[in-house]
Amino acid sequence: MEFINALNNLQNALLNNFISNPKRKQYTLKDVSAHCQENDCWMVVRDLVYDVTSFINEHPGGYDIMLEYAGTDATMAFADKPHSKNAWWLLQKYLIGELIPEERMYTDMP
Repeated sequence: MEFINALNNLQNALLNNFISNPKRKQYTLKDVSAHCQENDCWMVVRDLVYDVTSFINEHPGGYDIMLEYAGTDATMAFADKPHSKNAWWLLQKYLIGELIPEERMYTDMP
């Protein structure tokens, strides 16, 4: 049980580092919406902005599902599909910024 608690604490600490970086560039949803093609694909997941252009053709579900959410908030689609913890970690590789405070929908952002 202590091992599980330690693992959860480590995971929370790492995720908090991704969530609360004051130097992260800020974007609007309009900024994100301009990147909605296979060769230029951004999306938002939990108020964080990701450039997944280099991953789009590697997505196990196919690039077409990624294009469906390109340039939009894909939080619900990402959370509703069976993504592993590894997929959540992999997503961090593509993190480029966050939404401006006025457009955020989640309370765990600073």
